Amino acid sequence: MTESMTSFVVGIVVVLCIVIFTAMRYRREHNDQPVARWLHAHPIKDWLHHKH
Repeated sequence: MTESMTSFVVGIVVVLCIVIFTAMRYRREHNDQPVARWLHAHPIKDWLHHKH
């Protein structure tokens, strides 16, 4: 039981490290395009108005 809990915790820590590393790398590569600028070009009201 203890060995399975240890491997479960280690697995969670590894996944969290990968997620944090990936997020930091993504933010560094896309630093010149803030989300606010993207949202300004794509208003939310256009998302809600479906054109069929």
